[in-house]
Amino acid sequence: MEGQTFLTPVPNGNDVNRIHAPTGRWKDGICDCFSYGFLHPHIWCAFCCSKIAMAQIMTRMHLTWLGEPGAIVATRNTFKVVIILLLSYVVYSSTLEYASLDYWPDRPPAYIVAMKVIGSILWILWTTYSLCRTRQSVREQYSIPEQHCVGCEDICCATFCTCCTLAQMARHTGEYETYPGTWCTTTGLPPDAPFTV
Repeated sequence: MEGQTFLTPVPNGNDVNRIHAPTGRWKDGICDCFSYGFLHPHIWCAFCCSKIAMAQIMTRMHLTWLGEPGAIVATRNTFKVVIILLLSYVVYSSTLEYASLDYWPDRPPAYIVAMKVIGSILWILWTTYSLCRTRQSVREQYSIPEQHCVGCEDICCATFCTCCTLAQMARHTGEYETYPGTWCTTTGLPPDAPFTV
């Protein structure tokens, strides 16, 4: 009928070399973190190095460092940009911490405190926004509707369930049944694994 929408797979000869993720729903739940075992790389990356896990998902999906879809040329360096941002923040906050301890052991001056607060706020805003946009981009690509907190599900997941959200997106876009997870790659998958559907 007019106005109805439905999804159907489009067969082609290249299906062998594609990630097969379901459309219209998540592959599994947000709390199914250990479905591939306790020692699977995607879990440890999501819980211990969440920005690296986010960068891997962004790279798989051809997203920019803000989690927005972009041309392949524009997203080629997404992983590097996220790692540079992470290292820059670590150096910035460590330098301020070191300066405040060595030169003002009792109480750091107000400008040092203000610089720490401003840096932390900017970091939190970027990480929350980019994770929210990454989740939204994954949902849009795979036609996954919001199920809970309609209208603000992505921001709620990005804010309150960061690690589980990253692990869910990694499982959905990774097809770990076929391509084993790896520790030290830009996609979290072997080099011969395809990116996305």
